[in-house]
Amino acid sequence: MRLPTTLTLSVVLLASSVTCAGSSPPADGPESQPLRVASFDFVESEILAEVYAQAAERVGVTIERLGAVGPREVVIPAVRNEHVDLVPEYVGSALRFAGATETPGDPREAASALAERADEFGIAVLTPSAAVDQNVVVVSTDTAALLGVTAISDLAGTGLNRFGGPAECPERPFCLVGLRETYGLTFDEFVAQPSLAFTAEALRRGEIDVGLMFSTSPELEAPDLVVLADDRRLQPPENVVPIVRDEALEFWGADLRGALDDVSAMLTTTDLRRMNGLVADGATVRNVARQWLAEHP
Repeated sequence: MRLPTTLTLSVVLLASSVTCAGSSPPADGPESQPLRVASFDFVESEILAEVYAQAAERVGVTIERLGAVGPREVVIPAVRNEHVDLVPEYVGSALRFAGATETPGDPREAASALAERADEFGIAVLTPSAAVDQNVVVVSTDTAALLGVTAISDLAGTGLNRFGGPAECPERPFCLVGLRETYGLTFDEFVAQPSLAFTAEALRRGEIDVGLMFSTSPELEAPDLVVLADDRRLQPPENVVPIVRDEALEFWGADLRGALDDVSAMLTTTDLRRMNGLVADGATVRNVARQWLAEHP
């Protein structure tokens, strides 16, 4: 498959920076091996990369920020080929990308399965956080109260027949296909939504009955929307987890691992919602990360 121009450019720039760095004689000391941190090409990943980078800087690690390099198809090969040292990942998606056909429901088991696959490439999978970014099924608070629904399985027989979500939802295994196969749910009408904000507003206005959103959507901070429990575990665990090249961990030692694990131990889904919302409102990624770390010393 031909890479889009933006992806091709990302690869070229990344390769160029590595080539240029390698053309000079190596210096002595930590400056000769900075920790190269990259993210995927969406805002939440950039926020996570910056949080982990700043946490590492606080314990003396020298950081080289590579920025939003591209999608997983670009970033993970860059890690495997020793061009990137650290990237924040999502356990379930990373495991599927690594070739797994099934994903354990427990995030730690899924992370262990990912670690087994990553080990052959010299990549360590650290402790997963409690922060999860996965598909969620949402209804309005009024609808939930009126019909007494708290879980996805409760939707059966409610007469809620208008479903809204991304345009690709009808063909996706973790959207309408999965809702049909796992929960036996079908909807009379699918209404494509151009964004999560539109989905939230469509639920509030009654234009759709049920919507698909992401668990870290800042819109879910509002009290008039309710996330239904995925009681049959359709969605894989998508806990945030940093993956780091073994060589970088060995170079920077226990301080680096400790700093990254400390972030993961404190990070929550609610934190991600709020940070995503701050950036959407105009704050910079770097300032949002700095503020979160200041609140979590």
